[in-house]
Amino acid sequence: MRLLDWTRNYFAQAGLDAPRLCAEMLLSTALHCQRVELYARFNQEPSAAELATFRDWVSRAAKGEPVAYLVGTKEFFSLPFRVTPDVLIPRPETELLVENAVQYLRKLDGPSTVWDVCTGSGCVAIAIAHNVKTTSVLATDISQAAVLIATENTQTNKLADRVTCAEADLLTIPSAWPNPAEFDVITANPPYVGDAEEVGFSVDHEPAGALRAGPDGMDVIKPLIEQVPSFLKSGGLFCMEFGQGQADAVRDLIIATGQFEEPTIIRDMQAIERTALAKRK
Repeated sequence: MRLLDWTRNYFAQAGLDAPRLCAEMLLSTALHCQRVELYARFNQEPSAAELATFRDWVSRAAKGEPVAYLVGTKEFFSLPFRVTPDVLIPRPETELLVENAVQYLRKLDGPSTVWDVCTGSGCVAIAIAHNVKTTSVLATDISQAAVLIATENTQTNKLADRVTCAEADLLTIPSAWPNPAEFDVITANPPYVGDAEEVGFSVDHEPAGALRAGPDGMDVIKPLIEQVPSFLKSGGLFCMEFGQGQADAVRDLIIATGQFEEPTIIRDMQAIERTALAKRK
């Protein structure tokens, strides 16, 4: 399809990551079809309205507006999630939180509980619940708008019976959670970008409150780590994502609590230290 080829080249020149995928996502959404159907419609001309929508999205994407916000959805851990500018766009490196939480939970006997802090779209909480049928998850965020999106995503993925979404500031138990006991796992993808740190031009469109956390990006991580031991069972697992260059500081903060075994730092697919795992003593 010439339109698709042209868009791919245009996005490549504009510096977008995965220009072919971006072009396919926008065109399939404008045509109200699946991406795989595009090539079966090779000779089909879009209607005037479809073409106008597509051209508008292409222009906005080339200027840095995230494709996920334009189409309104993003896949994470093979599940669909609605995303808006009120929440971060789920990223592959965040799947490390899910993978390690699921691996730990599957070794437990009986029901388990998880608290996903700074949940955003709810992607981590929902992916964990989807993969561990015996667990119940509390998903909290300080942003009311984010909690509404997370709630919608629990319904879309048919997990509203096991994932409770509520507004809360870090580790504050909301009244919506019926069981205030300690948790088996606590996961978190907190804001960790420094206030003056440069980010990709599309990332600037994502919510600053979910991204930036003070001069060194540690303003949320520090109090979060201090609070975690009070809500985690003995032997329970803490999984947290952090930013590039923060591994040593995160490790030191975890050890300084005196409540955890030696933490493990996991690298992402780009070999960047990205995730801390720590078991409570």
